[in-house]
Amino acid sequence: MIFIYANCKNTEDARKIATGLVNNRIAAGVDIFPIYSIFRDHDAVKGINAATLVIKTEESKIQEAGDAIRAISPEAAPHIISFAPFRINPEVKEWLRACVN
Repeated sequence: MIFIYANCKNTEDARKIATGLVNNRIAAGVDIFPIYSIFRDHDAVKGINAATLVIKTEESKIQEAGDAIRAISPEAAPHIISFAPFRINPEVKEWLRACVN
């Protein structure tokens, strides 16, 4: 199991991405969090309302997920970061494999 952390412009875009990923069996599930993001943009510090996705999938789907996010997202370069959880219970592993295969 892999988690993919991706940012979106807003929750509406996040829902479109999440629905596409799950409908196409790229992800087993996606959590959407509305956030306020503070970041450096050149010499200025900015803050915006945004949304974050936590996508649950298999390692073999990382590239496909990234391609789908870029295709659906209106953002020029969404941040897409993947990481592996330390421990997963067997029921979650089974559920994930059944959903993405």
